[in-house]
Amino acid sequence: MRILLTGASGFVGSHILEELSVNDHEIVSIVRKTSNLKWIDNSQVILKYGSLDDEKFLQEVVQDVDVVIHCAGVVRALNWNIYNNINVLGTKKLVQSVLKNNSKLKKFIFISSQAAMGPSYSETPKLLSEKEIPVSDYGKSKLLAEAEVKALTGKVPYTILRPSSVYGPRDKDIFTFFSMVNKHIQPKTYSKHLIQLVFVKDIAKLITVILNNSNTNDKTYYLSDGQIYSWQDVSKAISLAANIKTVPVPIFDFIFKVVGNIYEIIGNITNKPQVLNKQKIIEMLQTYWIADNSQILRDVNFEFEKLENGAKITYNWYLENKYF
Repeated sequence: MRILLTGASGFVGSHILEELSVNDHEIVSIVRKTSNLKWIDNSQVILKYGSLDDEKFLQEVVQDVDVVIHCAGVVRALNWNIYNNINVLGTKKLVQSVLKNNSKLKKFIFISSQAAMGPSYSETPKLLSEKEIPVSDYGKSKLLAEAEVKALTGKVPYTILRPSSVYGPRDKDIFTFFSMVNKHIQPKTYSKHLIQLVFVKDIAKLITVILNNSNTNDKTYYLSDGQIYSWQDVSKAISLAANIKTVPVPIFDFIFKVVGNIYEIIGNITNKPQVLNKQKIIEMLQTYWIADNSQILRDVNFEFEKLENGAKITYNWYLENKYF
């Protein structure tokens, strides 16, 4: 199968590329000349240098593929215009090109985010039927991008995936937990913060399963391992996986707010988006990020990796690649 993959140079996209390659698919990947290709094995992919802004380029890359997997996007930006131009309008142009140049496409798979749904109201998982209320520009842009994908309804089959917090080799966000555990620190918040997780390799494996699965056509799914974790739970699981003793260290919410403000100022001064900002902190400090993953388990025969195993794989990868 010939597959067009966007975002192959990123954290999630690079794992999708590897999994597709193992399954003997022919992969074409859109990359920019400025893209960091550190995680891309050129023997696994046909690289096409261009932009989602270029209509002629999009016509060239979409017209002879069987599947499009759209993973490209910006997670951090200095303002809404950047989120809108890349996440929303970029998706719109790709969808329009598919409709114009390859209406016989077998499937369009879009990697969205749990951020699109907004936080849940309690420990009861949020259902797909419940209203989405994103609390960040990133979440809003992903929700609007999903709406663009749904323009394919009745014309090209699509599947929208909303992963929860993603961890695994190459990640730089939840890596913070691994780094703290490696320093024998177990963060403990006084306020309740409950989240869900999904191992990055599960997203990649799941995509190979749904490529030819008609049960997943024109559907949206929440992805997680199905468990609910506090931040302390995550740290404990990592410490067990790494066989490291940790000491609980209390952290107050206001500390995160102060750090977020500092990073926001640094970002504005340097004109570069930082790892944290005010909106990321707002997302982090929500009480519940819990969604119902039962739909994907009904439609697809798949078992998600347990955190203990995923954490061990990830920790060992960080060690081998000298992240600590």
